[in-house]
Amino acid sequence: MGNPGLRSICLILLSMTFLTVTAQYSFAEEDTAHLSFQKTATLSAKTRPYVVKEGEWLFQIMRAQAGVTAHRLTLIKQLNPEIKDLNKIKPGQVVILPEAERRAAPQGEESSETLNYTIRKGDSISRIAMRELNVKMPELRKAVEDIKQLNPDIRNYNMIYPGRTLQLPRRSIVITKQEFKAQEAESSAKSAKDEAKDKPVILPRAHLDIIKVVVTRMNGTLITLGKYYIPIPELGQVAIDCSTIPVVELDDGSSIFLDFGNRMPDTLKNMIQSNWKNYHSVDITSSDDTAAILQKIVGASNVYSMTRRTTPYTVGTGSPLQLSLDWIVMKKTNDGKPYLQGLSFVSEDSRLLPQPMTHYAERNGMIITEILDGQGVATAPDEKYAPPQISNMNAGTNTELVNSLLNVLGYQTSRDTDVGILDASASGFYLSTKADVLAKKGDKQIIVLSKKIPQQFLDGLKTRGTETIILDGSETKRTVIEKALQAANMPFIFASFSFSVPEKTDKPTGTVSFPAFKITRDKGDSYLVDFDIDPEIYGLLNNKWEVNIVRY
Repeated sequence: MGNPGLRSICLILLSMTFLTVTAQYSFAEEDTAHLSFQKTATLSAKTRPYVVKEGEWLFQIMRAQAGVTAHRLTLIKQLNPEIKDLNKIKPGQVVILPEAERRAAPQGEESSETLNYTIRKGDSISRIAMRELNVKMPELRKAVEDIKQLNPDIRNYNMIYPGRTLQLPRRSIVITKQEFKAQEAESSAKSAKDEAKDKPVILPRAHLDIIKVVVTRMNGTLITLGKYYIPIPELGQVAIDCSTIPVVELDDGSSIFLDFGNRMPDTLKNMIQSNWKNYHSVDITSSDDTAAILQKIVGASNVYSMTRRTTPYTVGTGSPLQLSLDWIVMKKTNDGKPYLQGLSFVSEDSRLLPQPMTHYAERNGMIITEILDGQGVATAPDEKYAPPQISNMNAGTNTELVNSLLNVLGYQTSRDTDVGILDASASGFYLSTKADVLAKKGDKQIIVLSKKIPQQFLDGLKTRGTETIILDGSETKRTVIEKALQAANMPFIFASFSFSVPEKTDKPTGTVSFPAFKITRDKGDSYLVDFDIDPEIYGLLNNKWEVNIVRY
């Protein structure tokens, strides 16, 4: 390695957290290949790689490095399926361990991360600090004091024995290729450390809370604790500190590092990207709002897209729902049914969608995420809208449809009834016809005929207060209903009706629309529809707007 390349890599020192490995051991080529393959998309804070040292065996490593004493055999096999003989491991071999649990810090204090170290023959506290924590003079004294504070049970630090476990502080140090020169590394590390001090990281918790929900609903994960390990061939093992640089894992295999404040050196970004095409880093600036951060995350993925909406988005049929969304996150799938998540940034509680609307959208393939200004992800109160029983008219034939509709309007009906056309006392003879339906309500009478009769007979019936509906068999149901309503002298209108949340606004967040006959009756309006309506949506319409629906 030439000096220019060496300087570039050393510039990474102290900018990120890197797994420390001893200089005398390097990753075996086959181990690095296996680790990179196994953990391309699934490495997380729950596991970490460990380099086997001379004289170590697996059960000892599990106990000392991860604190695992129960079910060790099963856990080792699950994490390291390529190890055929658990009794045969070699120095320099990489094994995957579960991340040791961190001790919870008292409220208001920062939690301190530690790692377990098994003392080896010839070790001293100073040698351990220099080798395992990569500290140099004059930092050595402080590092030794840190180790002593973490191990108060050791009374004499001049007498430590091989096999005993020490608690070591985790250091924000980047270890690159093992052959770096100490003098150059120390100089570069000091420069990087001074630069890092000028860039304190305060992660925007409000943004991250929203991002976590959105990413989770994309079947992904947001990691904000622990370490995220990335093997770099021939150089070592990068450990990203997720509390400083959160990591998003998506179900398409993408791992996206959220670099708040541009703390990750370009050299390291290029190094990771050149080795792992599914790893991406996005720069997050102080001016980025939540939507901008989500755009960068989605833009770094392989199959997701995020588009701005300027017009309402329609979901469902029959009684479609128009949603005023700000953004739509989409993923193309092999089955032709895209994944959809709608993002809505709302300014006040009254603009939150009622839960029947969000549930209806989800049943029709659209996940709704609402972000309330100043509060984060929010949902409207869970109000239980109990829908009344939907009245269904018999619409098997046009005659049956008219009969059912007249019943709904309060008429008493009979089928296949003789109806007199001419009165014998007036004309000297009697003439009648068989009505398919005879309907009566008070002094009003309606007959339904499937055959035409002469107009003078129709006029005579009308003079005697009888309305006639002639069905020719080729009419649509809509035409049949119009004839029946006109014969019953019932006020009606056929149109598309809309009910919006919130009401009385030019820009509602959600609108339910459907075509229907609206008939005005003494006991309220009724809407005649020819489709199945979602029960939750009907409950909302009935309870909030007193909509009464009859299906034909």
